[in-house]
Amino acid sequence: MPKPHIPGSPLLSFSTSQIPASHRLEHWASYNAATLMGLDIRTIDSTPLVAEEITLHCPTLRLARVKGSPQVIERSERFIATNPTGDVAMFFALGGEAFFYHSTGMILLKPGQAVLCDLDRPFLRGFSQGVYELVLTVPREEYVRLAHGSSLREPVIYDFATAAGAPGKDAAAASLASLANSVLARQGEGLEQGEQEAFALMEQLLTKTPGTDPRSAYQRALKEIERRFTDHSLDRAQVAAAAGISERQLTRLFAAQGISFGDYLVSHRLQTAEALLGSEPYTPIAEIARRCGFASPSHFARTFKARMGALPSELQRANRG
Repeated sequence: MPKPHIPGSPLLSFSTSQIPASHRLEHWASYNAATLMGLDIRTIDSTPLVAEEITLHCPTLRLARVKGSPQVIERSERFIATNPTGDVAMFFALGGEAFFYHSTGMILLKPGQAVLCDLDRPFLRGFSQGVYELVLTVPREEYVRLAHGSSLREPVIYDFATAAGAPGKDAAAASLASLANSVLARQGEGLEQGEQEAFALMEQLLTKTPGTDPRSAYQRALKEIERRFTDHSLDRAQVAAAAGISERQLTRLFAAQGISFGDYLVSHRLQTAEALLGSEPYTPIAEIARRCGFASPSHFARTFKARMGALPSELQRANRG
């Protein structure tokens, strides 16, 4: 497949609409490899892939808006060895939910959240409801400069929008998403200025000092739970340390929200498990239990039954039909 090209324009576009169903996956992967990043892409079932993307090449960074049917994308160690990028990427979820598996855990990315990650560290992303997102990539050397020398060892989550679409609590991330949309809409006009504005927002986002107020501490605690809930040994002390507060303070923060730390952690694990049981109806229950941070399948089954009113196996069987 030849590389996409639009004469005189840095804006590229792709759609599967005119491609035979049997060749869509191949062309979709080739387009992304040529314009954004190499990906090992698979569909979830036998339904033909439907996908579209516009990509904008700025002098240094790249922007894209991606929309597609349910799929799984992966950059494994073996794949990265033959398809390195040297880039850092930020994925802004505009719709649906996505599972993001990485070397130290799993993230459930919801609309209004963004994940920042190193593209040359293994990850797997699953879109059971389809993908709809903005993508920004920047060379790793530029990222290190913007982060004042810090490297990106594991994915970081930002909230750039609320459920109603208003800007989220990470103001710089919200402004960055808005800017990316604006630059894509201008179709190549004012690229250098747009890129400099993006760099300024990224620097602000990457070098901000965590707040000391209770709301900031609570949000840091939630992020730590979201980042590490797959670890069945995760406890109050570890989350408090990550939030920069004492265990007693952490207990008070959750109490102020009308829930205990333990109940919140279990609820988060069960919510993720319920989503997995629906999107992966043939995955062994023991595997889902492990991926959601439960110490054993029996403990998972008892807890799920008590909270959800049905056994995990019953829900999974219902989703096979």
